[in-house]
Amino acid sequence: MSFIPVMGYIGGIFTFGFLYWLLDGIRKDIQVVATTGDTYDLLLMMWGALLIVYLIFGGVWVIRKYNEDQYRQGGGF
Repeated sequence: MSFIPVMGYIGGIFTFGFLYWLLDGIRKDIQVVATTGDTYDLLLMMWGALLIVYLIFGGVWVIRKYNEDQYRQGGGF
């Protein structure tokens, strides 16, 4: 049984975390110059919703990936 689909899923989660870390650092520098307010709150909610959608549908994708013929017992080419 291959672990490549799981590694791809975990890699996506790390990508989300890295982008959040990168953009959060930029936001702190910009916040000194301007206030963020409602726009920042909206974008933060959108980011959270996108992460939840990725976690749910990405998990379904990983499960369905293991139901394909190549991952079943005995394999197949």
